[in-house]
Amino acid sequence: MLITAFGILGYVGLQARTTVANLEAYQRSQALILVNDMAQRINLNRANADAYVANDIGASPCTPPATGTPTTAQNDICAWASSIQGAGELQGSTKVGAMLNARGCIAKMATYFQISIAWQGLRASGAPAATCGQGQFSAENLRRTVSVVVQIANLSPTP
Repeated sequence: MLITAFGILGYVGLQARTTVANLEAYQRSQALILVNDMAQRINLNRANADAYVANDIGASPCTPPATGTPTTAQNDICAWASSIQGAGELQGSTKVGAMLNARGCIAKMATYFQISIAWQGLRASGAPAATCGQGQFSAENLRRTVSVVVQIANLSPTP
């Protein structure tokens, strides 16, 4: 009976770890889908790519500008913020379709744009190198990030 009890406890522990690993994998998949979504949006609006640069996208609800018509970039950022918050799937009135405490960052580097999403993981691991969401979670070893790079070609003729 004692051997069976230890076997069952081992199985329960394994099941708990598997559940956490599945949730971490789901969150990573969602983050990859979302960074690629924003990369496509920037590629479609290349002429105004600089207008997408922002930090902590999705950390709070997006509000349209008080006056005037929102630009394509503003609409894209608001739609992306809504997706980051998990609006794609609701359970009652709770948004459950994305990562835990997620936020997006779009940074312009010298010749490219880096699109990142940071979220809170469930188990401690190494702190990521990306700076998106840095200092925004209970511990840096719980912060997870994924990034994608978008390079906008300069196709203007040279003199």
